[in-house]
Amino acid sequence: MASEAVSRTSLQQALPISGVASALLIPRSGTGDLHPVVYERQLHFLLSRGIQCFAVNGATGEYTLTTAEEFRCLLRTTRREIGLGRRLIAGVGGASVEQTRALCEIALDEGADGCLLPMPYFFPYGQDDLMEYVAAATRGLGVPVYLYNLPSFTTPLEPATSLELVERLPAVVGIKDSSGSLETVTLLRNRVPGAACILGNDGSLYEALAQGVCDGVVSGVSCVLPELMLRLYEEASARPNSVTALALKATLDEFISWLNKFPVPWGLKIIAEARGLGEAYFPLPLSHEKQAVRAEFVTWFEVNRAALHAVDDNVSV
Repeated sequence: MASEAVSRTSLQQALPISGVASALLIPRSGTGDLHPVVYERQLHFLLSRGIQCFAVNGATGEYTLTTAEEFRCLLRTTRREIGLGRRLIAGVGGASVEQTRALCEIALDEGADGCLLPMPYFFPYGQDDLMEYVAAATRGLGVPVYLYNLPSFTTPLEPATSLELVERLPAVVGIKDSSGSLETVTLLRNRVPGAACILGNDGSLYEALAQGVCDGVVSGVSCVLPELMLRLYEEASARPNSVTALALKATLDEFISWLNKFPVPWGLKIIAEARGLGEAYFPLPLSHEKQAVRAEFVTWFEVNRAALHAVDDNVSV
């Protein structure tokens, strides 16, 4: 890992996330082992739909389940399949500074273009603790780092904390905010115009584009509905009040309402299976209630394929 100081300017010159980046599912077999054939099929599916940026090992990938060896394998496979012309973003979430920096080492070794840094999981921390953690985890890194605000699963980053970290730490070039609020990205856009403002919550994307406060989205929905998310991003960026943009937003909102009936990212796995991307694996057994909702969700999806722009499940690159 690079030990020399890295200037913010040099990192900002090649910010890797813009537009729609897909947050990847990490498929596993019934025993919980990685399923590399299914993972490659997912990559080919997204490449064939025009996705140019791939985020590995975030919440959509259930990163707390991923071992260091699996992480290296996933990054290596992704880089091999997407080539050098597309962007690879690595989630480096850990429970300690040492664990996080070890993941950063792997990310650098395997050619990641940037890192997503969530706050340490499981235990709650104060904002001062998070400040020290980010400073220690990013010291000397020669790759752009995005703060990853993931308040549903880790201690939330307050807007003022995010602002101070972006202003103070050279490696931290912006944020991926999955809170659903636009407060932090709006603050950064106003106070640090060069900072990257990336959404991690699909439900807040339309409003962020309408207000002009985001540079892109790392989208879980796009890993199974890339067609919908690319269309929404393009239309809402240019014509947020158009009939088309509003219809796409309404369709996305309805899809998200179905996802919210399941733990993250089970709903996405269900639709991945429905699109022929591999059998859904869940770390816990589905209750009878969830099995019934799953069947209803798949039926709804099949009826609404046209509105979701998911009429073709073929994979080609």
